[in-house]
Parts: sequence; C-alpha cells; structure tokens
Amino acid sequence: MTREFLSTTHRRLLVAIVLSSSFFSVLMQFLLITAFPKIMDEFEINASQVQWLTTSFMLAIAILIPMTAFLMDKFTTRTLMTSGMFLFFIGTLLGLFAPSFEVLLAGRIIQGMSSGIMMPLMQTVLFLVYPREKRGYAMGLSGLVINVAPAIGPPISGIIIQHFEWRAIFLFTLPVAAIILVFTYIFMQNVTEKRETEIDILSILLSSIGFGGVLIGFSMAESDFGRTSSILTISVGVIAIVLFALRQFRLRQPILDLRVLKVPIFALSTVITIIAFSLLISIETIIPMFVQNAQQLSPVYAGLVVAPGALTLAIMSFFAGKIYDKHGGKIMTILGFILISAATIGYYFGAETSSSFLFTSVLFAISMAGVAFINMPIMTAGINGLPDSAIAHGTAIINTARQFGGSLGLTFIISFISKTASGMETSDSLQFLQGVKNAFLVAFIFSVTGLLLSLFMKRDRK
Repeated sequence: MTREFLSTTHRRLLVAIVLSSSFFSVLMQFLLITAFPKIMDEFEINASQVQWLTTSFMLAIAILIPMTAFLMDKFTTRTLMTSGMFLFFIGTLLGLFAPSFEVLLAGRIIQGMSSGIMMPLMQTVLFLVYPREKRGYAMGLSGLVINVAPAIGPPISGIIIQHFEWRAIFLFTLPVAAIILVFTYIFMQNVTEKRETEIDILSILLSSIGFGGVLIGFSMAESDFGRTSSILTISVGVIAIVLFALRQFRLRQPILDLRVLKVPIFALSTVITIIAFSLLISIETIIPMFVQNAQQLSPVYAGLVVAPGALTLAIMSFFAGKIYDKHGGKIMTILGFILISAATIGYYFGAETSSSFLFTSVLFAISMAGVAFINMPIMTAGINGLPDSAIAHGTAIINTARQFGGSLGLTFIISFISKTASGMETSDSLQFLQGVKNAFLVAFIFSVTGLLLSLFMKRDRK
C-alpha cells in the first residue's frame, strides 16, 4: 500500500504505531542504567559485568541495523513491525522475571534486536507515507523519539528506582508493549515494497564482526585505551568493516547499498549526523556527572537540571520539522551548531563547583535546542536527496553511522574527564571539574567542525 491509497486516519494510525513502538525501544536502552547498582547487588556481579547490559543492547542494534534494508526488501512492513514489537515484548518479559544475570542479559539482547529493526523502519515508513514537502514535519516527529527518549530515560528510571525495585522498570513497560503489539498486528499497513533479494551470509558475518568488534573494543578501551585486547578487537572490527564495505560494492544485491554515499548531500549529511549525535549523548552524559561528581549534589538535583533541556528538546524537535519544510536544512543546521558552540564554550569558561541551577540548566537547554535544529533536519535533507527506492538503504546507513559514530564520539569526549582527573593532585571534585571543562572544550571543537561542514550544504529552501 502506497501513500496515495492511505486515508488521513490510516496515516495517523500508522504514524502513531511506529512512533510509539520506536520510542519505547529507544527509551528502554537508557532506562536501566540507573538500576545498575541494585542489579549488581542482587546478582553479585561487578561493574564491568553489569555494563554488558548496555553494551549488549548496543551490539544487537549494531548488528541488526545494517540488515534492515535487506529485511525491508524481503518482508512486508506489517510482518517486520509486528516481529520487532514481539521481540521487544519477549525481551521485556525476560527482564521482568530474570532469575539470573545471564537471562537478564539475554532479554537486553532481544530488546536491542527489536530497536535495531524498528528505528530504521520507523524512519522509512515516515518518509514513504508523507510527500517530500512534508517530510520535515515527519522527521520532526521522529526527532521526538530519537532525541527525547535518551534525555528523559535516566530521570524517569531514577524516580522508579527510588520508589520501587529495579524490575518495576520492566513491569511498567510490559503492558504498554503488549498494547502496542496488538495495535501493530491489527492496524499496521504495508507501505514498503517487497523486492527479489538474496541473503549474503558472508556480508552478515563481516558486519557482525566489524560493527560488534569496534563497539566492544571501544567499550573495553574506556578504562584503558592502551590495552592490547582492546586495540586488537578494534583492529579486527575495522578490518571486517572495510571488507564488508568492499563486498557490498561487488554484490549485485548488497545487504547495505553503500552506493548512496556517492550522493554528495547524503554523504555530507551522514558525517554531520555523526557529529551532532556525538554532541547530544556526550552533553547528556557530562551534565549529570558534573552535577553529582563535581558539585557533589544529589541524583534528584541532576534530574531537575536536565528536565528543562529535555522539554526544550521535545518541543523544538517537533517544530524543527515544520521550520525545515519552509526554510530547508542548511540554515537550521548552522543555527543549531552555533547554539551548541555557545553552550559548550560557556560551560568551559563558566562551570564551577558552585555554579547555580540556572546557569547549568539554561546552557543545557540551549544546547538541546541546537541539537533539535540539527538532527532531524540534516537527516531529512540527506535522505530527500535519494530516490524512494533507496530510502530503506539510506535510513539504514545513516542510523548505523549515527549509532557507531555517536558511541565512538562519546567515548572520545568522555575520556578527557578520566584522563584529566587521574593526572591531577587536587581534591576529587576539583579534579573532576577540570576534566569536565576539558571535555566541554573538545565538544566545542566538535561543534565548530560541524558548523564549518554545514556551510558546504546546498541550500534547499522549498
């Protein structure tokens, strides 16, 4: 079913289904982090082991996203969406009743597989059910999922953990997942087109080893970048990714059609997306650390500090799509990087252990407004440069790039906190403050780089 045959009611129902399912899949990635201390106590595991609840989730996403273009060619929208939501339900169920850490880890892997399927599928569906002149609005809706879920996840989980056991996170999510699954099965329509395609086992193995190896390697390197095991794992991953890319150019029906990167606006948008997502998750990670470790304030206070920024991100993500439809992506991207640059350099020069609530929250809100002006408009500008037949591959590529580039950028920026703090001899809070300042300086450099790249975008005012 194409968009020409969709009624307004059907379109809204489809949009509601894909947005809600994707939102909960992304939200679940960040909800469990606050519960790590209690999980460690219950299962008697250490910090390195519990971190695999996040690493495995990202690893599953990393392996699935490159395959989504093939899956969209092979299966109908309804089948793929229902399967993704069913995986999310099963993973949540395992998490709720997990008798051991291994079962909980399996549940997280299944949830990650679900997220890896539903995120690119959501964006593809939105692009197909809306005409080009309204795609900015559609991706503004998508921004509510991609941008807001990471921002509100930790505060929500903090409230839940404060009043309930950690399993309550899964308990509150399970009935919502069941309702969305039923609605998906009953009302989901087919908007993508099935095509004759073949599965290339070697490509899947190379992508799994490559993307998985790089993620695991950088996760290991967070504590000690010079470790032989982390360097070896990253090296194997990079080699596998290169071999995967070369193979895609040689296949008649590639798993991931990298030829779309030959479109200049799409290639440029992909690079800018990596920078923007790195800044988003880095700033969201640094601020709570700054409040709790440098200012020695409570997690509740940290949640209150980021709340105005999360609200700003939600509101501006929605309106950014409408602004894009009128003015295009170049102006918005430039403005977004200017806002982030101002906020990060403001933190570098102004952040102190005695910084006020207003100072911290206002600069965070400004940076989140900048992110809202960049993420979805730049993705829309890139994918709009592709024909409809290449949208599935385009969304898979740009999501893969955002996930990996963002994770690597986060690791790089955050590493300046630990490096600085470990090399100083002053009090702990002042050590951490200097590390935070250095991390924000690096974030500022990232932002200026994105600003300079955005100047090369073609003006696409409608």
